Amino acid sequence: MTDSPDPFWKSADDARQYDEFSKTTFARIYPVIANEILDRTGITTGTCLDVGSGPASLAIAIALLSNLCVTALDSSREMHALAVQNIRTHGLAKRVIPVIGDVHAIPAGDGAFDLVVSRGSYHFWADLPAAFREIYRVMKPGGTAYIGGGYGTSQIKAEVLAGRRERGIVDDPDHPTRTRFRKFRPGEIEQSIDAAGISDYRIISDDAGFWMILRK
Repeated sequence: MTDSPDPFWKSADDARQYDEFSKTTFARIYPVIANEILDRTGITTGTCLDVGSGPASLAIAIALLSNLCVTALDSSREMHALAVQNIRTHGLAKRVIPVIGDVHAIPAGDGAFDLVVSRGSYHFWADLPAAFREIYRVMKPGGTAYIGGGYGTSQIKAEVLAGRRERGIVDDPDHPTRTRFRKFRPGEIEQSIDAAGISDYRIISDDAGFWMILRK
């Protein structure tokens, strides 16, 4: 979930707690979001990069619903270890490859991926224009990036938050009280995409969440 030079998931306990959360409270959202990504981009074969992949929940969902080979990139060694376990559990070791790396210096060649995705990671990026430039660099000509955050549907979001409130947790898990969780000024995201030299993009904000779709 995080991708930054100084990752939030600094302890194994933090990573394990989020992994457990992704398999319980959040489990429903990943197939829904994966379906949305595949439907909206029309990309179901080739190569995919999941940036800030955490325990590889979205990467696994995309692989299960498509013929894509997915690279799951995260800067946290703790998350990487959990991703390895989860990928093996789903029998996807040949199609989902966990890699340790930073969005600001993606360890891949130019034009390596047909599709780049990221859910819940961009709030942790230290330099948005630099991150967008790197994502654009590793996209193939004709490729698409689908970056943002959300729950898939407003109903799922309401159910997730209601469940947390019942357990005495009052924060939105995508907007927790953390010093590293970055808020954006109006227009800042668009300015960052423009600064990265990307002209073909659109932003969606609806029941599915907030998403940036970049095309090359």
